[in-house]
Parts: sequence; structure tokens; C-alpha cells
Amino acid sequence: MASSTAVVILCGGVSRRLGVSKALLQVKGKPLFKVVEENLSPLGLPVYLVSKVPFESGEIPLILDIFEADTPLAGVLTALSTLQYQNYLFTAVDMPVLPKEAVVPLLEYHCEHESSVFYSINGFLQPFPSLVQSSVVNHILTCYQHRFYKLTEVFSSIPHVLLPFMGDPNVFLNVNTWKDWEGFNSSAPNYCPMHEHFA
Repeated sequence: MASSTAVVILCGGVSRRLGVSKALLQVKGKPLFKVVEENLSPLGLPVYLVSKVPFESGEIPLILDIFEADTPLAGVLTALSTLQYQNYLFTAVDMPVLPKEAVVPLLEYHCEHESSVFYSINGFLQPFPSLVQSSVVNHILTCYQHRFYKLTEVFSSIPHVLLPFMGDPNVFLNVNTWKDWEGFNSSAPNYCPMHEHFA
């Protein structure tokens, strides 16, 4: 699994809502991308960052987005087009409480069924975290070229299986607003966000 699958953390660019790159928000002196990476590094898979803006990522390889549209689909395509793996475990940098235990079922189910795998909650496909096969790159590129950017619709259009998520849905917390950030505070009490980074 380790040789054919990579973890890709989609970092996007400067958040329109927050006015900063989410990847660089500081959590107890640690950038958010590092928090997400550390949550998933126990999987033992190579980890990559994909971002629209350059930043110092330390030992984690950073790939600059090669597609212009302001959509997470551009980051997905960048990883599928530039890396050489059979499978990609995608997550987003604004999902800082997602633990490795929440993604292991995606990897296990894929190993058994050799298909892209997405979680569903109440019957609805969740775009992240997800296990996407490299073989769908041409289909996703066609969607992108036709400005068909909505992730749930694009992912629904590729061969896949939906796996009902049986855990705590709070691990899918997205940090998009102040309210979300406060939710992160309560969900991850070991972290002490430095609010001046939102100033």
C-alpha cells in the first residue's frame, strides 16, 4: 500500500473568508498544514502538499497548483497529473481534527475492491477524505475543461463506491470561519490557536 498510495493535503490559496492562507494559520506555534500532516503520518504513506501559493513547508514536499481555476478540483488534478502513484488519499488542510483512524477504512475498502472510495453521511457523498484512483485523471480533466468544478458532482461521476461513515461526524470539521475555528478549539483542546493570525 505504501508504494502505490500517497496522502495529498490540499492547501488552496488565500482564503477569501479569512484573508490568509489556511495552511499557515498557527496552532500552538505550528502551521495548520503540519497539524494535518502529523494526524495522518502514522499511516506510513508519503505525504504531499498542493497549494496555489508558495510557502516554506519544511520536509513535506510542496507542489504548486498547475491549474488556474479557484477550485479544489484544480488541486486534485495537479496531484493526479504530476505525481506517480496509483492511488491518492485526499484531504484538505482545513480539516485539522481528522485522525488517521477515520481514513483507514477507505484504504482497507480500496484494497479489497480496487475502486475509488468516498464516505457518505446521510446518503450524501463527502469529497474529503477520499481515496481516488489515478486512472480517473482523464475524466476529471474533461470535467475541469468543461468548467464542471463541483467536487461532489465530479466525484459522483467517476466509478466509485460509497462507504457509510460510522464514526463521529465532528472529525469532518472544516475551518472556514471564526465559528469553525472556535469549533476547532473545542474539538482539539490540546491546541491553542493564535488569533492574531486572523487579524
